Amino acid sequence: MTPSEKSIAKSLIVVAWADGKYEAPEESMIDALLWAFGASEAEEAELREFASKKRKLKDDIPFDDLNADDRQLLLAHAALLTHADGKQTKAEVKVLDTLIELLGFPEEAARPIIDKAAERATKLAEKLRG
Repeated sequence: MTPSEKSIAKSLIVVAWADGKYEAPEESMIDALLWAFGASEAEEAELREFASKKRKLKDDIPFDDLNADDRQLLLAHAALLTHADGKQTKAEVKVLDTLIELLGFPEEAARPIIDKAAERATKLAEKLRG
């Protein structure tokens, strides 16, 4: 994994914890992302250890390690993650709003990223129901 990929993975783990729990749907998506990023066994173990403790958006996302492209990728993946269990709750929408603010995105820049992720999540859910 590149340092950027590790920072994005850590950040998504933090997003997954935003509702106070880190459970199967989110954990499965993080596992898939680790596979896609080519994480080594040691990196997987490190990130699973990181995920074993409750995390908070403001405290645990490595903002300083994320460049502009990383921030867009993080927001897109975070939006997908909020649909991991097939529905997006009001709390998850609030998490995304907070993340947008913390990442420094203006609403007009963030909205297309989130809308595209929601569209992809809907298509994936339809495909899985197939």
